[in-house]
Amino acid sequence: MAKYTVRKGKWYIARLSLSGFSRFATNRMVAAKLENAGFINVQVEGSGGIRLAIGYWPSDDATAEKPIEIVDIVEKDSEPQIPT
Repeated sequence: MAKYTVRKGKWYIARLSLSGFSRFATNRMVAAKLENAGFINVQVEGSGGIRLAIGYWPSDDATAEKPIEIVDIVEKDSEPQIPT
């Protein structure tokens, strides 16, 4: 499994691909999962299997296994907007 690093004081935008019962999760449920991982100011948009999420990492730099649900993740210096 691939690893990814999040850095203190950075924003992240991620494309998520949900499968199985996860596809039926509300955006609030998906956001709560990211908040439990340590992100704050989380926003999630989309429905079904494809979601876009934005979150801010306030903690020290960290490296972890990248969950298979994360298709793509991009680091930003300022708060990104979810494309519509």
